[in-house]
Amino acid sequence: MNNQKYSPVLILLLISTLVVGCVFLNGKSVHSYLVEEKEIDEASGIASSLKYPGLLYTHNDSGGESAVYVLNQIGFMPAKIILEGIQNRDWEDIATCYDPKDQKPYVYVGDIGDNNSSHTSSFIYCFEEPDIKDTLIVVRNIQKIEFVYEDGPRDAEALMIDPKTGDIYIISKRDETAKIYQLSYPQSFNEVNIARQIGTLPYKWVVAADISPSGDYILVKTYNQIYRYKRRADKNVKEALMTKPKIMTYQLEEQGEAIAFDSKGKGYFTISEKGESSEVKLFYYK
Repeated sequence: MNNQKYSPVLILLLISTLVVGCVFLNGKSVHSYLVEEKEIDEASGIASSLKYPGLLYTHNDSGGESAVYVLNQIGFMPAKIILEGIQNRDWEDIATCYDPKDQKPYVYVGDIGDNNSSHTSSFIYCFEEPDIKDTLIVVRNIQKIEFVYEDGPRDAEALMIDPKTGDIYIISKRDETAKIYQLSYPQSFNEVNIARQIGTLPYKWVVAADISPSGDYILVKTYNQIYRYKRRADKNVKEALMTKPKIMTYQLEEQGEAIAFDSKGKGYFTISEKGESSEVKLFYYK
């Protein structure tokens, strides 16, 4: 039984509703919700909370505030997490995972964007999921995973973590065949890690990725498509990504660069940047 106690702020977060619309595409329901919080204007990543099922984490793109925004599943945001002492150079994706050793839920923020492939190294910031009891939460205990790619700098926007192993995977954006890199668990917080290339994908412009909480499915998103890979129990992530994917339902967004499974792995979310539109929307597919 989950004995997690919910604060008044969290209760409000969970029950607030503002549905923009619901349509059916290819037999799948697509719900869209308006994100009214003006601070969220260049959402570049999204992840489901493990500590609070039903909540989501998102963040802005390069140069934005060093903050992770807490959303409920219909786009309402009364809480913000500040990462004290951390710079948002080019945050591009976010993920959650239980640490294989201490079994605590952690948030991983990927500062992995590099449009000109000029950064000497990239960073992933890791912190334990905090209690959400106030509208403003400051996190100070943050671990930094610094890494370089074995074959030189890369621009990337897709970060995912294998819940079965704790291995981190990053997929490049601009290569004609997207490159898949692995940072094996346990990652070092004290030395520079080496991201090893383990394979490629037959497409480019990968902007987001996620692995289901069970580890059985993988989503990879480009600007125009969402690919879902099924992972058999006896296969690793690399082997799963070498199989033929299923093309998933997707309503094109104006700069959609984020995807996440819901907390049960039954559906998935995407969120759009503001772009030329005046609205940011959260989409849920089930």
